[in-house]
Amino acid sequence: MQLTPEQQALLDGKEGEIMAKIVKTLVMYGEAFGAERMVPVTSTYGHTVISFGLNVMKPIYELYDTLIDAGIPEGQKFTADPKPLDPKVPSGLLALHEKNPDCVAWISIEGTVIDYPVMYRPGQKNYYLHRDFNGNHASAGALFIAENCDPDDSDNVIIYGHHMNSGKMFAALNKYKKQSFYEEHSRIVYETLHGSETYEILFAFTTPVYTGHDFAYYAFSKANSEEEYNAFISACRERALYDTGVTARYGDKLLTLSTCEYSQKNGRMVVVARRINE
Repeated sequence: MQLTPEQQALLDGKEGEIMAKIVKTLVMYGEAFGAERMVPVTSTYGHTVISFGLNVMKPIYELYDTLIDAGIPEGQKFTADPKPLDPKVPSGLLALHEKNPDCVAWISIEGTVIDYPVMYRPGQKNYYLHRDFNGNHASAGALFIAENCDPDDSDNVIIYGHHMNSGKMFAALNKYKKQSFYEEHSRIVYETLHGSETYEILFAFTTPVYTGHDFAYYAFSKANSEEEYNAFISACRERALYDTGVTARYGDKLLTLSTCEYSQKNGRMVVVARRINE
């Protein structure tokens, strides 16, 4: 296999033992498949399947840890099937993710009809607005994470869902206009590919959108500073329909649920919660 002078230098250990092993591995794969040379990766995103089982994948996990510890950067963004190590990851969610990789979570609120899979397709805006789990047209759509969010890294994960007249999807969020309903339904269970999480509801409010001067709660996913995080919390508190007696501190992971609200033009019903340890 032909190497450039730079690649040969890396193979010879110019950038350390770990990088030399990486290049050696690439060379071995290349020679095994009859490649003549290395070529640049030009795609924006890649995907790796790592859910074949612990016995098969353990060496790969150890390699990932080695690369992270060595501070070797990854120039290409990529997604991965879930690492099947956490027993808290529901087997049903893993099965759904295998059927459709866009399914990354399951959300439920006890005592309501909210008990649905959550989809994420960042490359296509509002893809699941009128598509079901299988990607087929459906007026009810599916619950989905906003494209400006990263489910793993965002400080605030925003989930949209329709307010169906049948009461399905996120219609039940409108019941949070009453404090008595909140008091009986103050917890959200959010199951992800990393395990089950519990969220405590902080604020419930209504707000118009697309007015040119509305509260852009839908734009806040990652805080650039503690001040920005606190400003979002303060803005939610100012609009809250009642005082829950709880709030969030910088560093708390937030979950924002949003649906249509029909008492005003382009109205939205919004519920904001923070992750808690139980």
